[in-house]
Amino acid sequence: MKGAAMNLRVFPTAQAAADAAAEAFARAAREAVTARGAFHVALSGGSTPRLMYATLRDLPDIPWKAVHIYFGDERSVGPESQDSNYGTAQRELLSYVPVPASQIHRMEGERRPLEEAAAAYAALLPERLDVNLLGMGDDGHTASLFPGTAALDAGERVVANWVPQQDTGRLTMTFPEINAARQRWLLVAGGKKAEALADVQAGRGDHPVARLHDPVWFVDTAATGKLES
Repeated sequence: MKGAAMNLRVFPTAQAAADAAAEAFARAAREAVTARGAFHVALSGGSTPRLMYATLRDLPDIPWKAVHIYFGDERSVGPESQDSNYGTAQRELLSYVPVPASQIHRMEGERRPLEEAAAAYAALLPERLDVNLLGMGDDGHTASLFPGTAALDAGERVVANWVPQQDTGRLTMTFPEINAARQRWLLVAGGKKAEALADVQAGRGDHPVARLHDPVWFVDTAATGKLES
């Protein structure tokens, strides 16, 4: 996933990138429901998805009643925490749209041990996700697959991952699960991401995000500032 192989869609601002991802979400949902009767999508954490959520709330013709919501990772907190990926999605999107509650599947970040929460989540996943929406950290991590952590090489669908960089455990989908989805989308914005994005393009370093298979990148111009021509 470097050089010409990167499927980069570049937009002038973070909001424009988020708007484009929201439009793609709407199209993918309609296509999946037409083809298979349901749309199974995993949401991500971070700040940029909140921009996308705000756009999604107002888009017409999304078949929300046939949408099934999952999460690619979660912090080891409960759903009411401001740090919860589920909590953010609930506040910014899910409380506004008519997705049946039984079709919203959160990771139980408060459950102990986290390994039990991981196994329980793996058991409720569909055979295959339609879209896995992801972000990228400044260090090149995606989901909660951080550099140097054990989950990078895990074979299960969902695992508990100890993240020394954060001094905490997290729940995360693994690369086999993420790469099994029909599509992988990366929503990346801001100049702080530029160095990692340039490294991935050039094949430098060992950034976890480079292990994704054929992702579509929705990025703003600030994140592309260090890319090679």
